[in-house]
Amino acid sequence: MPSHFSLLRARPLLTDCLITAAAATLLALGAAPRGGSFGDPAGAGTVLAVLIALPLIVRRRHPIAVLLASVSLMTVYTALGYQATLGEPSAFIAAYTVWTRYPPARTVERAVRAEREIRLEAEQAVVEERIRIAHELHDVVSHHISVIAVQANLARYVFESSPGTARTALDTITGTTTEALDELRRLLGVLRPPQREIREYRPQPGLADLPALVTRVREAGLTVKTRTIGEPRRLPPGQQLCTYRIAQEALTNVLKHADEATVELVLEYGEDALVLSVRNSASEGTPPPNPAGQGLIGMRERARMYGGSIEMGPAGSGGFAIELTLPYLPQERAR
Repeated sequence: MPSHFSLLRARPLLTDCLITAAAATLLALGAAPRGGSFGDPAGAGTVLAVLIALPLIVRRRHPIAVLLASVSLMTVYTALGYQATLGEPSAFIAAYTVWTRYPPARTVERAVRAEREIRLEAEQAVVEERIRIAHELHDVVSHHISVIAVQANLARYVFESSPGTARTALDTITGTTTEALDELRRLLGVLRPPQREIREYRPQPGLADLPALVTRVREAGLTVKTRTIGEPRRLPPGQQLCTYRIAQEALTNVLKHADEATVELVLEYGEDALVLSVRNSASEGTPPPNPAGQGLIGMRERARMYGGSIEMGPAGSGGFAIELTLPYLPQERAR
């Protein structure tokens, strides 16, 4: 036959009821006004003794709350002039329950583990931010250096025959260099912000900056045709930056590999997604961009970062096409 202790372990509520009854009895029998005799079962001290012990019934579910209630009621009990001449078991039992449920060693282990996880998450966020900045630096440097190289070659070629064209090319180089330096300072400032006002930083480029980007590559000698389909929508800054950088990288690739090609840039606002298409009509024999190059890899990662997809490949007659599809966020899709 199972022992009495086994039965009590199998029925924790019964155990707690017996513990509560024992504690209440001990407090009631020992309740006495200060300076008086103990054992005044008909007095207010007895009622208070029962109230003090009563929370022990739920000590397993709410150990901390029971401890606070027991200590608070015992304080009221003492403040009213009563004393527990046979001891105060309720507070000790509640404290023991809290100690068994939350031992100091286990609590410290949990705190250390939580702190470690927070630190690892912060370090991971820093790494991801630096990777993003590295992509930004690649796009900025690659684009602007390509424009500068084209304009420098043009200026050298027409330096004597057409001084006006050469001067225009040099002006473009000056403006492109200044813009590149501004963007580099802004990106590097994220890693180590200088001591200056926030208003001096320029915002990240977006869809509104695409015309200026197209103008800049046109000044570099590239023929670019643009077209917008559908009603423009206000997209989140992240999606706008993604679209801008991919357009920038696509145009830069054309400058590098097929600067005599004609490029068509189409921005289509569909019902569910924004589609950016950059297609060039390079002559046959023009080598396509390296699919393993950092630029194309960066495009794929950017698109994936914002839940989009990108397709790239030959477009016939030696040309190359890149098409980005960025699904709208739920609130934008509802509009």
